[in-house]
Amino acid sequence: MASPSDHKATIIDGKAIAQTIRSEIASEVQRLSEKYGKVPGLAVVIVGNRKDSQSYVNMKRKSCAELCIKSFDIDLPEDVSEAEVISKVHELNANPDVHG
Repeated sequence: MASPSDHKATIIDGKAIAQTIRSEIASEVQRLSEKYGKVPGLAVVIVGNRKDSQSYVNMKRKSCAELCIKSFDIDLPEDVSEAEVISKVHELNANPDVHG
């Protein structure tokens, strides 16, 4: 019977794996564009100006641009009403270019 000390940990290269995944996604997006004339669309609704949220969303926007994915950005003020946020979500849900 093997003891826990018999198992070796494998160190992975996270950056290389991420780059491989990005390349695969970029190829698939290009294929979709060529075959169907459409690319995936990602919508982000951000409320307020929290720096950590803004940074996270900016990274998503950059990734979309690098992968040729459409990015739909809705920036709302912190004091926006719940009804207005819901209205924006319904508007995005009705947009055939938004997939997530």
